[in-house]
Amino acid sequence: MVDSRNKPFTEPVLQAVAACLSRHARGRDSVVVGYSGGLDSTVLLHAAGCLAKGAALELSALHVHHGLNPNADAWAESCAQVCQALNIPLAILRVAVPPGTGEGVEAAARRVRHKALADHSAKWILLAHHADDQAETILHNLLRGAGVRGAAAMPESRGRVLRPLLGLARDELLAYAHAHRLVWSEDDSNADLRYTRNFLRHEVLPLIASRFPKASEQLAAAAGRFGEADSLLDDLASSDLGGNRPVFPLPLSLFRDLPDARARNLLRAMLTWHEVQPPDERRLTEFVRQLQTAGNDRHPRIDLARYSLWCEAGRLHFKASD
Repeated sequence: MVDSRNKPFTEPVLQAVAACLSRHARGRDSVVVGYSGGLDSTVLLHAAGCLAKGAALELSALHVHHGLNPNADAWAESCAQVCQALNIPLAILRVAVPPGTGEGVEAAARRVRHKALADHSAKWILLAHHADDQAETILHNLLRGAGVRGAAAMPESRGRVLRPLLGLARDELLAYAHAHRLVWSEDDSNADLRYTRNFLRHEVLPLIASRFPKASEQLAAAAGRFGEADSLLDDLASSDLGGNRPVFPLPLSLFRDLPDARARNLLRAMLTWHEVQPPDERRLTEFVRQLQTAGNDRHPRIDLARYSLWCEAGRLHFKASD
């Protein structure tokens, strides 16, 4: 692992990034920072740049150019200038956000961005989510009707993705940026309250914090506990597969032999393992009920923006949308 024990960083940002890399990365590993050009990712990029040489890491940055905002070209150019000043290689990837997916522009752009990062060849992907993002995500997911998995929000690590700043508030990132005289771009769409996350960020969370000053910290801690519970539910789903591989199609008997709650948990886990969002709880509950009770002449089916599920010949099938 990357050794940071003999490097007594005093700044919270450097401490957090060094500790995260120490837990996961090894010397000479390749690391890419998802770099939007905003405050958060600029702070992460700068901190990673300060640490990379001493940790013998191959650091680069990736800017995903959605082309959705009139300022997108200017942001890409600004990213290039910052990376040149920091002597960090930058790749700018132009992508198209598909219209009419039924998931909203925000979610569609996020999915495209995450896929672009996932396709990168680096061993580790660093993202700049912080504690305020975590609190916002938890509230957003809970208000959408998510269960334990949604309440778990974002972990520090998932596969190749690392989020070193999750334990820090945005104010700490801002202080770091000012201390190091960093330059970043402001996305004007972040002030648009028509977007749910912006509404939570600018209206709801500040109001909660006025009564509960440690709200973000407490929500982030709760997310960690929900994450542990989610891991246990995944273990239960793996056990309930009964020796079957976690791939579709699955025998309907698996769902019919389980209690209702465990059958729903199995379907949620299967969909999450296939990297799609489960249906809302009402629709999922009804679909599982149909799986458990439908006769041989009935073929329950559910069609969503990104995938379809249907029953055929005693098995549950899955197909991702093109």
